[in-house]
Amino acid sequence: MYPTGLLHYLKYVLYLSYIGLLAISAYCNLFLCLLLGRLLMLELEGLTVVVDRVIYQPDMATPEDRPHCFAYFITIHNNSKKTVTIKGRKWVVDEASGKKTVVEGDGVVGLFPELKPCETFDYHSFHLIGGKWAVAKGSYIGIDDDGNTVVTRIPEFRMDVPIS
Repeated sequence: MYPTGLLHYLKYVLYLSYIGLLAISAYCNLFLCLLLGRLLMLELEGLTVVVDRVIYQPDMATPEDRPHCFAYFITIHNNSKKTVTIKGRKWVVDEASGKKTVVEGDGVVGLFPELKPCETFDYHSFHLIGGKWAVAKGSYIGIDDDGNTVVTRIPEFRMDVPIS
């Protein structure tokens, strides 16, 4: 009834339509997952961060464009009723010059600390800056023992290069 070439053409069009629908469906699913993930990322009451101290380290080897090193010491406190595993972090560092640096990554200093209720995790690391001062802030992202994504904020702290 129909020429063979036309049947192959129609099958091909239907196949492409099906593939297109699958691709659209996959993108919609990804969008919904991202949207719901953002909506379901809640601050967990009792999960807090304390910046214990910030120390200027003038003797550290640093690149020319960021000659000032500041060590910071942080404690993550889990005073919630849930076990939390820290999966990632995000830092935003605003410098006096107007330069903004955003650092995101997995874990904390190469670890994925699991904090049971009433436990803490402390560590230290550093930021390098190019100007006279900078302000850092951020957040940690974790998963609680129910599989919920949780976030806790890192309090803002200032790094001022001492006047010589």
